[in-house]
Amino acid sequence: MYFHQMEIKLTSKEKLVLYGLARYPGLSDIDLASLIDVDRSTIFKSKRKFRDWQLIRLLNVPAGGALGAEILSVVFMRFSPGVGGRESISEWILSPSCVYCIATATDAFSLVYSRNLTEFKKRAESILSGYRQNGVLEDFICVHLCVELASYQYNVPAAVSKIFGLDRRDVAPAPLSLMPMDALKLSEKDRLTLYAFVKYPNLSDLELSKRTGISRPTISGKRSRFFDANILLREAHVEWERICCELMCLYHIRMRQNVSYHDAGSLLSMMGSQLFCYMQPGDVCGAILSSSFSDLKDGMDAFVNSAFERDLIDGRPYMVIMPLRSLKVLKLDYAPAVAEMLGIEKEI
Repeated sequence: MYFHQMEIKLTSKEKLVLYGLARYPGLSDIDLASLIDVDRSTIFKSKRKFRDWQLIRLLNVPAGGALGAEILSVVFMRFSPGVGGRESISEWILSPSCVYCIATATDAFSLVYSRNLTEFKKRAESILSGYRQNGVLEDFICVHLCVELASYQYNVPAAVSKIFGLDRRDVAPAPLSLMPMDALKLSEKDRLTLYAFVKYPNLSDLELSKRTGISRPTISGKRSRFFDANILLREAHVEWERICCELMCLYHIRMRQNVSYHDAGSLLSMMGSQLFCYMQPGDVCGAILSSSFSDLKDGMDAFVNSAFERDLIDGRPYMVIMPLRSLKVLKLDYAPAVAEMLGIEKEI
């Protein structure tokens, strides 16, 4: 998908509704109205507008540990001049283990789940090496995060609040483990239901029951269990270039081993509007938004200077800056990874 739609001007109420959908994506309109102080009818009308504008997409995102993954790999790719694009990396995009891939004509950024490092090297890295040998890629960098040790923070609500100057106090969901305690105890029905939730994030329990052959009460019970145990997360994907943003910066930072997640988080907030970040001892990877290059540079300079003064990072961050107008979302789909890694053969 190419992002070239006209910029949208939101009203003050619509900005609050967008924030509410990002912060509380699983709530009913009635419950959401009480939290963001916007009446239910305005929420309903705004959601319909957002759907018509294709401004926001709600997803059910599985924790990596629930899939049996031991490794989450963050992959940065640099294309050779003149060859970047969907066709040039089609095998990579079609790989079920690649759950997220965005790119410009010069760079790409991906998230890949693997059962272990050996599987990644046999499958994903062999594709990347072939691209480099064939002249598609100048180079690639892989950062491997251990699912058992890593945590994930979803920061889209904070980004919406910061971009629109909403000054919300409830912006930051706590970091979550990629390995929920309940993730290793999934029955056959659990696995099929989890796949259904991920593949059809907006279907009702009744509709999912018809597709899976599992009773509606069972579906409803598993929905509650999965979200309560953080096996599933409800997230919002926003088309940022349509609401005044210009740049996305993807980064990898080598942190000192003794740096706490709290200290890392306070540092990262200097860089700009955080979208998401993955953290493990020694590594932080993520994405930030900025309305201009000067704002992005000022934020990155402040981060680097503070981090070096406090001896919190090991070397300069690795960064890739992508203009949102040039951005192509090549893939944002967890369902194939769920099906492959959990052995789901039934079509639903």
